[in-house]
Amino acid sequence: MKGLLSAALAVSVMLSMAACGDSQAGTSAASDAGTNAASEANGGSAGGSTEHREVVYGSASMITSFDMKNITSANDMQAADQVYDTLVRKINHEIVGYLAESYEISDDGKDYTFHLRQGVTWSDGTPFTAADVEFSSEYIRDECPQWQWLYKDLEDVEVVDDHTVVYHFTVADSSRISTMCSTNYGGIFSKAAYEKYGDEYGSSADKVVGTGPYVITDWKENEYVKFEAKEDYYMGAASIKNLKYVAIADANAAVVALQTGELDQYMNPISGVNLQNLRNANNVTIDEFYTCRNESVYMNCQTGIFTDVRMRKAVAYGINKEECLAVCADGQGKVVIYPCDLGDMVTANPDFVPSTTYEYDVEKAKALVEECGNTGAEVVIKSYNTEPYATLSVWLQGVLTNIGLDAKVETMERSAFLEQCNNGEVTICPFSWSNSSYDFGAAVGVYMNSANVGTSGNFGFYVNEKADELIAEGNAASDEETRKGYYKELMELYMEDVPSVAIYANMSAVAHASDLESIDPSSAWYSMYLYKWVE
Repeated sequence: MKGLLSAALAVSVMLSMAACGDSQAGTSAASDAGTNAASEANGGSAGGSTEHREVVYGSASMITSFDMKNITSANDMQAADQVYDTLVRKINHEIVGYLAESYEISDDGKDYTFHLRQGVTWSDGTPFTAADVEFSSEYIRDECPQWQWLYKDLEDVEVVDDHTVVYHFTVADSSRISTMCSTNYGGIFSKAAYEKYGDEYGSSADKVVGTGPYVITDWKENEYVKFEAKEDYYMGAASIKNLKYVAIADANAAVVALQTGELDQYMNPISGVNLQNLRNANNVTIDEFYTCRNESVYMNCQTGIFTDVRMRKAVAYGINKEECLAVCADGQGKVVIYPCDLGDMVTANPDFVPSTTYEYDVEKAKALVEECGNTGAEVVIKSYNTEPYATLSVWLQGVLTNIGLDAKVETMERSAFLEQCNNGEVTICPFSWSNSSYDFGAAVGVYMNSANVGTSGNFGFYVNEKADELIAEGNAASDEETRKGYYKELMELYMEDVPSVAIYANMSAVAHASDLESIDPSSAWYSMYLYKWVE
């Protein structure tokens, strides 16, 4: 069986590339055309002063560490993706070779052999080798609880020679190669640098080593990080030579900065009046696309009143999804029946209407709450203190109040929330799980997999052996239609057990200066390497 490793990066958004299908097994190769196309997309001169103008891009929060075990959010990745690379990337839905020139997957889907590029060096000048790949995957598996689920079935990593490495997994998973495209799961780090700096790795500019397109030149805590393009980058030097990453938590302030030209790009989605204002700005371009990020309501299936499935169904009946989308996202998104209900945009999505659905019915919800003897029971909603969760929490409070519960809201810093969530101390919360692979098994399988309870994705602590079996069978199958069959049965189970209520898929609207363009606006890879100057 064949699995294609794309031979070329998309040169511009005008090149509409067909999805590769992410086949289960076979041989794949990336020719020199991949590197040449990347050079054309990123190495071309925009002329004079523009090429070396410092591009300022912003995020809602500032990264505090470049050590992957301390990276917990997309905002962190928006900085980390400038300096780290993976073996493969997904660009315009194609698998593209990066640190790996080619790969093969065994017929049983359990062994992944990667042939590494030769001549690649770390930013400290040391050579990149298979030992770094072995170290990186084991580090994520053993030290990074946020991201380790990808490697839960990793038996070992075999270093064949300096430029060949074999991942040995105990089970097959068709979605695995797509997930490895993301830095948080498939990032490759310098073994020597981690050994040299120990716990201090990633804490300052001089203690960050990567193979990515940029290096850190200056880092002022809580203010900014500055990057400079590597002219000898193995995929071709970036078009944008100088970057400054800043934190702007207030979206209103970010919009003003975009309009005045103080900010060139804002990585966090813009919505509502702010979005309309930017659409009217002649110096700003908006890239809009649906994402695999689904806003949902999670309920703890192990402790508290939502251990009773009738209470979870009551919440499902009590939710007006259209209202939630309008109130919490200004209508910017798509109401979904189940997670990642986005048609053929998501590989192996069964794309159907389940036999059990929950139309908005407050009276039915109230009756279920009363049937359980919980009318008037106190429920604490916990969430981040940032948007959209602050608004989602207040909206959810209204939902729970309407169905007969005494709902309170407790918001907190992200780190505190994640700790409580991981410890099973959250009874109910609005939250999302974002998956960059656009593969149903990788995205939705995480929601319901008992191996991922807590902050690995299964925020409701849902445990069901049948669900685990269906996820495993669907992920192991190589034929997409076969996979859809397993996932269809999985979604029937999801709708019956209601471990969460999927509400809407986000429509991401990313704003940037009009003299910049992205070669893949919908990519979940946050590197500014994807941007080039408009000619």
